[in-house]
Amino acid sequence: MNPETLSAVLGLWGYPALLLLLVLTGVGSPIPEDLLLLTAGYLVFSDVFAWPAALTVSLLGVVTSDLMLYSAGRHLAWRSTRWSEGRLLSRERLQRVTGWFDRVGDHLVFIARLVPGTRAMVFLAAGVRAVPVWRFLRYDLVGACLWVPTALIIGHASGSHLGDLESALAWLDRSSPRLIALVMALLLLWLSFGREESKL
Repeated sequence: MNPETLSAVLGLWGYPALLLLLVLTGVGSPIPEDLLLLTAGYLVFSDVFAWPAALTVSLLGVVTSDLMLYSAGRHLAWRSTRWSEGRLLSRERLQRVTGWFDRVGDHLVFIARLVPGTRAMVFLAAGVRAVPVWRFLRYDLVGACLWVPTALIIGHASGSHLGDLESALAWLDRSSPRLIALVMALLLLWLSFGREESKL
């Protein structure tokens, strides 16, 4: 696909696709949220996305995904006998994150939003602990309003190294065998060790 055609397709379908992919990180998608945000920032650099729309869609997708994790935690709290069924919310992990909440308080939701590697577990645990949804949203939104623009700006800045869309496509074409191998390796890891890392 040539750059002009790809740009047109992304301009038409890029925002819905970005929103969908971000929301899917809340149900175990292997595509990391941060990679999606960096890509969106690069597409702003390439004049495929516009700043206001990219920021709005990214915030909506991120917060919706976080709320899905929180809601899953509330569901597990109602069915407490299921806590030990999964590795993500095992009793051991729940006790560890509960200790974090005891030390930090509900501010942990804000901290987790800014620290990749902690989000899924903390947001699920917030639901299990029955943190009021308005309080969860408050801390999550403040964190998202800091993290999402930062990730988009970093993605935008990467454009100076990647070049325009045509240059990026040429690089992808040259690197496709290595990228396919990397994707396959990541998929195998995801299938082997569980979906909890998908939100990282």
